[in-house]
Order: sequence, then C-alpha cells, then structure tokens
Amino acid sequence: MTLLQAYIFREWFWTLLAVTAVLLIVLMGVFLGELLNDMADGRVPAGLLGIQLLLNLPDALSKILPLAGFVAVMWGLGRMYRDHEMVVMRSSGFSWLMLLRPLALLVLPVAVLLLVLTFVVAPRAAQKSDAALEEALRSAALWGLQDGRFHIMQGGDFVIYVERLDTEGRTLENVFVRQQDGLRTKIWQAATGEYWVDTTTGNRFLKLTDGQITDALPNARDLRVLQFERNDIMLPEPAMRTDEERLEARGFTELVTQGGAEASAELQWRLSPALAVIVLGLLAIPLAHSDPREGRSSRVVLGILAYALYANTLYLCRAWVAGGELPPALGLWWVHALVFISALWWLRRQGRMVGRS
Repeated sequence: MTLLQAYIFREWFWTLLAVTAVLLIVLMGVFLGELLNDMADGRVPAGLLGIQLLLNLPDALSKILPLAGFVAVMWGLGRMYRDHEMVVMRSSGFSWLMLLRPLALLVLPVAVLLLVLTFVVAPRAAQKSDAALEEALRSAALWGLQDGRFHIMQGGDFVIYVERLDTEGRTLENVFVRQQDGLRTKIWQAATGEYWVDTTTGNRFLKLTDGQITDALPNARDLRVLQFERNDIMLPEPAMRTDEERLEARGFTELVTQGGAEASAELQWRLSPALAVIVLGLLAIPLAHSDPREGRSSRVVLGILAYALYANTLYLCRAWVAGGELPPALGLWWVHALVFISALWWLRRQGRMVGRS
C-alpha cells in the first residue's frame, strides 16, 4: 500500500474498533435488561447471568460488525472530506479506485471472522447455552431459590417458599407453594420436594411428597383440603426450547441434512453478515462523499436510511423464505446483489463526476 492508503486503512481500522466497542456495550446492555427481566419472572435461573452474557457475545458480534464497518468507512471518509484532506489527496493523483485496496484489507478479514462466528462459534455457543440452561433448571439453587425466602413468579400468581435446600440444590424440605388460578387460590404444603424436567417438552416440574392441597375461593365457604403422597406441579413459563425451535443452535451439517425452507433461510441468514460487511463497505464510500459546502446531516440521514432499508429487507426475506412465501433460490441473494450493484454504479458515477471537476 501507499502511504495514503495505509493512512486511510488506519483511520478505518481504529474507528471500526471504537464503533464495535460502543455498539457491543449497547447491545449487551439490552440483552442484560431482557435477561434480568426473564430472571425476575423465573424463566431463566439467576445463577446463569455471567455465562449467558458470555455465550451471547458471538451472536452479538455477528450483528454489529457489518454496521460497525459501514459506520467506520463513512465516518473516516466523512472526516477527511470535512477537513479537506480528500481534496489534497485527489490533487496529488489519488483516485477513488485507490480506496478499494484499504477497504478490502479492512472488510475481507472481518467477513472471514463473521463466517467463523455465524457458522461455527455462535451455533456452539447456543448449544452450550441451552445445555447450561437445561442443567441449571434441574437445580433449585441455580434457579434462584434460596433458603427461607419467597420466590415470586408470574407477577405474584405463583409463589414458592422453601425452608431448606440440600447442598446440590435438588431436594427441598418443607415446601410451600401458592398459585392463583383466576379467582381460585391453591396452596400446596409438602414435607419434601424435588425438581425434574420433561426432556420431550422441556417443561419443568416440582414433585411434592407427603403433603396437602388447600383449594378455596375468596369470600366463599367451600374449602377443600386434599392429602397426597405425591403431587407434581408444572412450573410456569418454561425457558427451555426444543431442538426443532432452536435452528440457531444447529450446525452447518445438520441444516444441510435437514433441508427445507427453514433450514435454507437459516443458512442464508448466517452467510448474510459476511456479505453485508463487504456490500456496506462499498456503499459507504459514495455515501461519505460530500462537497465543501454540503452539510453533514444529509449524508448521515442518507446512510441511516440506506442501512435500515438493507437490514429490514433482509429480515423480511428471511421470514418469507422460512414461511415458504419466497423460493430459497431467490432468497436473500437478490437483496445483496441489488445493493452491491447499486454501490458499484454509484461509486463509478461519483468517480467520473470527480474526474471531470
């Protein structure tokens, strides 16, 4: 590379790192909020906060890296236009074609990284996340249940109290459960309890032994008390999902073997970030171009609109392919091809206009 190309590459590279860090913090903050909400509702064990955040990193990176590359190229070139650096470069014979080499050095390694993330790392992380969740939901301790404290679920409609837990968090002693089912209130009291999970449906159950059920209506005299040796209660809002619903946890070979519209949509979706970072990098070059008297806000708005249109169209096409409304042969490919051709046309047209001026 020439000195100018190396200078532009460094500008883009450090901007890419900065934007990626900022977007990652924002996205992980959103995920943390959703995770805390799930924990408060009892859908995710409280003991899995750290591991769930860590295992979500590959998926988060695959989502933000294409946008970060797009912003880095636009931001870096935009600053050079505002500071009149590009004017000086062009007066010394620097053409728009010379931008392609530093762009390739920036986006191609990122595209390879995205392929590794989407096809290898993210599916394995999703599998480990599901396995950790399944194992944790078998343990009352990891699920968030503590000795001598009330565990509230479903906004207070389902409450569990345990006097004592064993060291593994599986066996409960002196269990109290209150469930609000419409107007009717059910109260379980049992000497012992134990968690178990239905591996077929993913539903969690609490097996109670040696206890009684009290069933009553408010302001009514019909009070029913039933003694039991064993009674299984299905815990509300199970967080586990079956393999059929977790396409993102399946490997490349499994998806190819499975076939069908949903598998095709998932495969094309995993390939999209790597293609998008290249297409968006090319599109950012003409989008960043501005005249000395042109305001900065118009280019920023145009860039936001272009990215939003591109990303939302991909989301729609993914849903259409999975639902059978769009043939997999057309799939998401036409969106990438259309934006890629538009970027090349715009880039070439801008190069001709600059050459004439």
